[in-house]
Amino acid sequence: MIQKAKRLARLLLRILVSAALLGAILWGLDGAGLGSRLASADFRWFGLAVLLGILANVVSAWRWLIIARHLNLTASARALLPAYGKGVTLNTLLPGATLGGDAYRAIALQKLGNPILKAAASVALDRLSGLWALFVLSWFAWLALLAIPEVPLGATTRLMHLAALLAAVLAPFVARALGEKLPLDPHRLPARLLRLLAETARLAQLTFASSLVVQLATLAALGCALHAITPTVPLLYLCAIAAPVFFATALPVSIGGYGTREAALAAYWLLAGLPVETAVAGALLHGLAVTLQGALWAPLFLFDRPRSK
Repeated sequence: MIQKAKRLARLLLRILVSAALLGAILWGLDGAGLGSRLASADFRWFGLAVLLGILANVVSAWRWLIIARHLNLTASARALLPAYGKGVTLNTLLPGATLGGDAYRAIALQKLGNPILKAAASVALDRLSGLWALFVLSWFAWLALLAIPEVPLGATTRLMHLAALLAAVLAPFVARALGEKLPLDPHRLPARLLRLLAETARLAQLTFASSLVVQLATLAALGCALHAITPTVPLLYLCAIAAPVFFATALPVSIGGYGTREAALAAYWLLAGLPVETAVAGALLHGLAVTLQGALWAPLFLFDRPRSK
């Protein structure tokens, strides 16, 4: 009963955070103008955003398979693709479920005969490898913005973002170097975190191509959602802010990223002097595309659990 009460409290908190953020954004904008932008959206671009999201899901499942095999786990594409799809459904449609999408994936991999800790590690490393590639992509985009002033941003802003993104890119490699030199107790949390980051450094290189495809497809999906609202989308700037925007979306403080996604994109649009209503409308449309992806993967729950053979 206590655990159920805690889960319910967390779910209600996430709903409140999403509602509060969206409410604050809508309160500060012209609600009628935002509604008209959504009503006049070109839903052919929305459909393309959904397809690109599904492509990102499929390639992500392939990256997870690469990582699982690198860890000598029993896994196959036939087993991991549906498990990944079900995880997407749980993350987007059932955020208050007992098992989150990542937890479901770890358990699905365990059911193939793998140790649960190594299965969970494969899921964590899959997330971290993709996040690392996203920071690399954003870092190079900010670097390009130094030479190509596509949007009116001050030099200090550009340099601050470059430094922060570079720190995130180098973090796994620094952790790898520290882990080899520092005499840490292997059973304590700091050592475990260092090991996880060090393994990320190794796998980030192994999975960089697949991670780059995933991030480009995800970023293109967001670009399509924005293009459905307006034909003028600053693509280079969108690449530059992709890491903080998608990182904010993934924070476990909201429902399906609603609220955090819109707030992050609106903040960066405001920073660049771009129309904030466009950013919020595009972010809402992208959120709907992600939710629809979860719905499209949902029929997989009608099938049996994944098998390795």
